[in-house]
Amino acid sequence: MEILEQIAQEAEKNTQVPAYPRSVEKVIAAIMSTPNFWKIVDLSDEPLPLVAEILKLLNKHDLVVFEGTQILLTEAGAELVKKLGIETFVSHRCPTCNGRGVVITDSLKEAFEKFLKIQENRPPAIHQYDQGYVTPENTFARVALADSRGDLRGKSVVVLGDDDLMSIALALTGLPKKVTILEIDERLINFIKEVSDEYNLNIDARVHDLRQPLPEDVVGNYDTFFTDPPETVEAIKAFVGRGVATLRAERCAGYFGVTRRESSLDKWRRIQKVLLDMGLVITDLLHNFNEYVNWDYYEDMRGWQLTPVKEPPKDIWYKSTQFRVETVRGFKGFNDPIVGDIYNDAESSTTYLYFFGGLLPAFIF
Repeated sequence: MEILEQIAQEAEKNTQVPAYPRSVEKVIAAIMSTPNFWKIVDLSDEPLPLVAEILKLLNKHDLVVFEGTQILLTEAGAELVKKLGIETFVSHRCPTCNGRGVVITDSLKEAFEKFLKIQENRPPAIHQYDQGYVTPENTFARVALADSRGDLRGKSVVVLGDDDLMSIALALTGLPKKVTILEIDERLINFIKEVSDEYNLNIDARVHDLRQPLPEDVVGNYDTFFTDPPETVEAIKAFVGRGVATLRAERCAGYFGVTRRESSLDKWRRIQKVLLDMGLVITDLLHNFNEYVNWDYYEDMRGWQLTPVKEPPKDIWYKSTQFRVETVRGFKGFNDPIVGDIYNDAESSTTYLYFFGGLLPAFIF
């Protein structure tokens, strides 16, 4: 275990990302399952910057070798695995629901078929807004989850940021009585408005920069919110806080994702404390519920700069845990102006190049 502790300490020092011997063990176990960097990140379930650094240190200690785009254990690495009794990963994930606990039932299939056709013409994800959307099946799995929890039928629902086209999916089902969407990207708003008009969905779609306070008529007027915030503690506080500010009363619900690809468990602990301090109860945590379609700007993101081998991602690697929260007495949202960069920290991988103390370049919104 001494070598695992040593590598963890070096990795944390070099990245400023919390690391443990268990972190190194999980990366080694992932290498035993696949030679592909992106799959190693996926299986190890550790932040990409930390995984990349651990791999480089394993290589430095002659435990791993980089052959072309492949990452392989050396003979010494295989001996270490045997000595420490490290085992490869085994998945028991449900093949029917993909571990989400919900499926698209007959009552949602007509809306889902329409959504499949509509989303083919969606605007592409762009780096300027740190966009990345989930698969269409995933979008409707969120609908199914929220409906199964009683958060849609006859409810007023607001979506804060919508590159996943949740507003369209929700409106197609006819379940909510009202769907509002606030989104900074005019391309998405125009697309959603066109779809809303064509399918008579009556979606209230507005261009709004969520760094600015919410419109007055949105505050305290909704039963359920959806958002997909950036992966810093400050961004969670800001964007989930905005969502909470839209809710009308106790026992209203919110849905959002938090990934392990850009978040250590230490960060998750801080995030969960922020949620509790808002007067929220975490009712559901569904691991890797959200699966994001690979975006075209991967070479511009920080993670690409950190990879020890250069191979574009082919399979889905970026996933997030689905959170469901409910408000209780004393809940309080956040609706102050957001100042400064809240989109980046040492654990970020999909944003621009980060260095300790700053960014190259900063996000432009």
